[in-house]
Amino acid sequence: MKQKSPPTLQNRSARDIAVNCLLNFEKNQLLIQDSLDKTFKSTNLKDADKRLAAELAWGTCRRRITLDFLLTRHSNRPIAKIDPLVRQILRVGIYQLVFLERTPDFAAVSESVQQCKTARLVSAGGFVNAILRSVQAQIKGPVKFSPDEIPEKFSRSFIRTTNDAAIQFNTEILPHPNKKPAKYFSIAYGYPRWLMERWLKFYNKNQLAEICQAGNTRPSLNLRANRLKCTVDQLHNRLDEAGLTSVKIPHGVRLTAPAAPDQLPGFQQGWFSVQDSTAMAVAATLAPQPGQHILDLCAAPGGKTTHLAELMNNHGQIVACDVNQQKLNLVRQNCDRLGISIVKTCLPEQLQTISQQNNGFDAILIDTPCSNTGVMARRVEVRHRLNPIDIKNLRKIQMELLTKASTLLRPNGLLLYSTCSIDTAENDLLVQEFLSQNARFNLEEQALILPATSHFTPSPNEQSTPTAQSGYHDGGFTAKLRLNS
Repeated sequence: MKQKSPPTLQNRSARDIAVNCLLNFEKNQLLIQDSLDKTFKSTNLKDADKRLAAELAWGTCRRRITLDFLLTRHSNRPIAKIDPLVRQILRVGIYQLVFLERTPDFAAVSESVQQCKTARLVSAGGFVNAILRSVQAQIKGPVKFSPDEIPEKFSRSFIRTTNDAAIQFNTEILPHPNKKPAKYFSIAYGYPRWLMERWLKFYNKNQLAEICQAGNTRPSLNLRANRLKCTVDQLHNRLDEAGLTSVKIPHGVRLTAPAAPDQLPGFQQGWFSVQDSTAMAVAATLAPQPGQHILDLCAAPGGKTTHLAELMNNHGQIVACDVNQQKLNLVRQNCDRLGISIVKTCLPEQLQTISQQNNGFDAILIDTPCSNTGVMARRVEVRHRLNPIDIKNLRKIQMELLTKASTLLRPNGLLLYSTCSIDTAENDLLVQEFLSQNARFNLEEQALILPATSHFTPSPNEQSTPTAQSGYHDGGFTAKLRLNS
C-alpha cells in the first residue's frame, strides 16, 4: 500500500513561509535564518512580506514555550498528537493574536484556517478556528507600563510583549512567580524550565526578568568602524548622507532600523564590520599593541581577529587559528575586505610549531565555544537545543582550550578568556578552577555583562557595561590572566 505523503504548504505567503521554516526546524533542526534565506531566493515576495515572514518565524520560535502553554490550555489534544503542520499553523496564529498588535485578530484566525484548507487538511480547519477563537476570547488587550513597575512585570495575568508593553488576559493564567518561579519564567518568557531553575541560582527575579526580556528583543544592528579606513564620526556621517539614521557608540554606530549590511555604504570598501557592542569590547579589553605577536585561538569568522588588527594599526602579527580550512577562509575573506595584512591563518596541528618559531605569543585571545546564553536574542534556536549535558561538555572543551593556550605564552604574557555565555559554570567558576591548577597565572580583572535593553540598569558586579545609549546589547564574559615572568 502506498504511504500517504504528509500535508504541505507552498510558500505563497509570509505566513506559509513562517510555518514551513518552523516545521523544518522542528523536524530537521534546520536553522530559521537558513530556511528564510533559501526560501527568499526562490520566491518573489515583496520586502514587506519578507519582513513579516521573518517576524513570524523568529517570534514564534522565541515564544514557542509560551505559545504551547496557551495552546494546551485551549485544546483537548496533547500537543504531540496534533499534526506537525497544524501545530505550526496554530503556533503562528496564536503568536499573531498575542504578540503582533498590528495584525487584526480576524486576519490571524482566517488566514490560519485557510492554510489548513490549502494543505488539504479541511477537517483541521475547524479545530484551528476553535482554538484561536478560544485564545482570542481570553485576551483582555494590550497595556503599556514602565519597566520599573514590578506588579505588572510579575503579574499572573500579563505576558510582556516588549520592554514597556504587555498583553493582559482576563484571568490569572500564569504560575505563581513566588511559589513556582522557574515555571513562571519559563512560560511567561518562553525559556526551558531547567534553564530558569539554573539561572535563579545566579540571578534575582528582577535581573532574570530583564535577561529574559533582552533575549526576546529584536537585536539592533551595530557596526564597528574600521579605524584603518575611517573614524566613527566619518562612518556616522556617511550613513547619514545616505539617509540612514545611526547613533554613535564606543568603536562604532548603532543603526536605528534594520538593514542588509552588505548593501550599506562603505561595506565593499571595508569601512565597517557587523559586531555587537559587547563583542566590540573584547579586543579593546585585550588592548593589543602595534608590533606584538598575538594568537586568536578560536578565530572564525574573524570579527575579533580583525578588531585586534585594527587596534594594532595593522602592524605586528596575528595568528588566527580554527578547526578547519572552511572557517579560516571566512577569516581571510574578512581580512581582505577590511584591508588587513598582518593575519596569518593556521589549523590547530600547526600551532605548536608556529609558537616555537616565535618563542611564544605576547597575548592570546580565547573566544571559546560556549552555550551562547548571552546572545539568545540573536541565536533564537538555542533555547530549544541546549541542555545541561551540553554545558558540561562545553566546559570540558573550554578548560582544554584555556590549558592549551597557557603553554603558548611568553613570560609576562596575557591570556584573555572570553565567552558569550552568562552561565557561571562557563565563566568565573571555570577561571577559578584554572587558577587553582596553574599557580603561575594571576587574575588581573574579569567582567560579566548581562544581556539587556537600554532600559536595564546594570547590577553592581557588571564591569565595562555598554552604556544605555547603545540600546540592546548581548551578554558576555571576559577574564584577563597574566603569566608571571
